[in-house]
Amino acid sequence: MRIKNKQNYLISLGIALSLGVMVNALAEDPEPPLGVNVLEATFKWRPNYVSEDMLINADKDAGNWLHYGKDYQSTRFSQLTQVNRDNVKKLVPKWNMAFGLSDAQDSQTTVVNGRIYVTSSQNRVYSVDSVTGHIIWKYEHALPGDIGPRLCCEAVNRGVAVYKDMVYMATLDSHVVALNNTTGKVVWDVKLGDYKTGEIYTSMPLVAKGKVIVGNSGSDVGGNVGKITALDPDTGKVIWQTNTRPTSANDPVAKTWPNDSWKVGGVSAWLTGSYDPKTNTVLWGAGNPTPDFDPSVRKGDNLYSNSTLAMDADTGKIKYHFQYTPNDSWDYDGNNEVIQINDEKGRKVWLHGDRNGHLYSIDRTNGKCNWVVPIARVNWVTGFGDNCRPIVNPDKVPRYDRIATDIAPILDGGKEWHPAAYSPLTKLIYIPFIDSSMDIQAKKMEWKSGEWFLSSRVLKANPYTGGIKAFNATTGEQVWTKPQSTPATSGLVTTAGGLVFSGDAEGIFSAMRDDTGETLWRFNVGTGIHGNPTSFTGADGKQYIAVVYGPGGGSLFPLVYDQLFEHLNHGGGMMVFGLPD
Repeated sequence: MRIKNKQNYLISLGIALSLGVMVNALAEDPEPPLGVNVLEATFKWRPNYVSEDMLINADKDAGNWLHYGKDYQSTRFSQLTQVNRDNVKKLVPKWNMAFGLSDAQDSQTTVVNGRIYVTSSQNRVYSVDSVTGHIIWKYEHALPGDIGPRLCCEAVNRGVAVYKDMVYMATLDSHVVALNNTTGKVVWDVKLGDYKTGEIYTSMPLVAKGKVIVGNSGSDVGGNVGKITALDPDTGKVIWQTNTRPTSANDPVAKTWPNDSWKVGGVSAWLTGSYDPKTNTVLWGAGNPTPDFDPSVRKGDNLYSNSTLAMDADTGKIKYHFQYTPNDSWDYDGNNEVIQINDEKGRKVWLHGDRNGHLYSIDRTNGKCNWVVPIARVNWVTGFGDNCRPIVNPDKVPRYDRIATDIAPILDGGKEWHPAAYSPLTKLIYIPFIDSSMDIQAKKMEWKSGEWFLSSRVLKANPYTGGIKAFNATTGEQVWTKPQSTPATSGLVTTAGGLVFSGDAEGIFSAMRDDTGETLWRFNVGTGIHGNPTSFTGADGKQYIAVVYGPGGGSLFPLVYDQLFEHLNHGGGMMVFGLPD
């Protein structure tokens, strides 16, 4: 193609780009206009493509829900206002999608430009039209038939991550699978562990600094090494892997695990972390040590159990940590999410509601504690020392020769894994809380790979209640409480419409005022809610609120579901709500 002048050149360029072909000006013109020798362009249709910029700025994106906690800060705050205090009473179910499964459902939606990606139990992924509920594609990851006894908490999954044109799910049989987001076809499938030892994966991956990061579950079964792994998003190749407990006696941290107890110490990393792009720091929780209820065989702090780890996103190297429960005797996992904010005193902090029954404010520049306050009734501590280190009540430590009774909170925690939410408008953090206690007697137990390693002769749950509480995020002062007859068994979402959404074990999905906790709207989904609500904009430009429902899960409270099932049904699915047309 001969280019005679600049105008003709630009016309030819436009034609070339529209046809996806090449213009080679060098062929006939030794000095082509605009100084371009070879000009080539192709166009590939990549719907719902998720860029790194989108992930970094998810806190400014009102329409999508791109991370586990909505944004890298894990606030679970939606900027949408169409549904608000004035009209929330008009909220109605728009559609319902049954999963066709009776297991516990711990998942939530990930939403890109009106397209929902959601998982169910049994490692299934669905791509769904947010307006109609039409299933666009479905992927089922086949699970081995002998995996059931290795699962602590039923065949749960907590959702998928999105990046570029792929969807990423971690599986119960220790794989990470990448799916094409348009077709659901497998792009790659990488095995990270051996489920026969009890190592499984249940949580949504985190995409940070161009890496797919995931933590393992299952250390209570067989004492597996807790680990956090970063993968190449295009190939699944392992980039780095960080262990959450020692794997060698030469590790200085092994000194906190006497008598080589680190060899079977557990400390899995089973909940999704958060990311600070400004400091390139991944913040990730590490769980309880094993054996769970016999601290006498592992006297010491047992690092990095029950901690939040601050890691370099490029290398996985641990920069610093904060430990909530040294030498944990009660299965108070420290995995729960951290919410990154700048408080009203100008401090850069993370907020963490721990299963040990306390809410913490931690300086995220150095891991130092600002304050700690109780979430619900707590008696395993008598106070706190330097840097919020707990002073343990010896009467509440499990022993071989007696039952320690009425230990509060129960192992489910003052707050379970269900994520809290923070509103930058009210400056409040909203906590789904549990109020209960337990009785424990320890016993001596030998570790065996692939078998439960709890070391407990007696483990009894006492009556439960719970609800939602709001705390001042700067001072820790409790602002309001909304008690209920059952524990809080769903995560939360708060919105710029002045609302907080929550579900409970009896299947009631509620909207509350964010400033007072007053209930403004309730809907019964028909069975218990154990998943998390989200809010997003559909392809029609309208605001929707979605919740995954289906009772069950781990710890002791699901034992009580037998009583609830006397008037509730099994079954799981996703229900989406919106305002009337």
